[in-house]
Amino acid sequence: MPAKAAWLLKIPEILTMLESFDVPVVDRATVESLFGLRRRRAIELLHRLGGYQAGRTFLVDRHLLMDNLRRLAEGEDFERESRRKERLDGAIDRLRRHQIAARVSIPVPPDVFHWKVADLSTGVALEPGHLHITFSGTEDLLAKLFELAQAASNDYNRFCAAAERVEQRAV
Repeated sequence: MPAKAAWLLKIPEILTMLESFDVPVVDRATVESLFGLRRRRAIELLHRLGGYQAGRTFLVDRHLLMDNLRRLAEGEDFERESRRKERLDGAIDRLRRHQIAARVSIPVPPDVFHWKVADLSTGVALEPGHLHITFSGTEDLLAKLFELAQAASNDYNRFCAAAERVEQRAV
């Protein structure tokens, strides 16, 4: 599959610039600048989009160029590339957030993986319908939440008994 043109997703921006121009034709140098292309690619694009050569200069009617770009922007390639870029941006964003989170060091005692509800640190109080945690910063809070999760995993029945309200029966 051939590589997609790097300028494809810049079509809306290019159209905005072309609309602000007050000239009937656009030359090769302007196409190079607008599309971020080198000379040869700009000439090829000019030919593809209705351009022509006048002497040694390559030109394209500005309105014809804009019409052709609008058609491309409404096409399947543009839509597919736009969706691909959104997915890629989302993946990069998730990766950045993961890398930031992975750099956080949560200081926990080595035996925390075996803790039970009775072993919870000072500052962690689990009562029916309430959880109270006293902490001194983000890492301390994360450490206490980790401890709580380990205790819940290792001592689930006591965790449930401590967390759930006991309903009183009327006699």
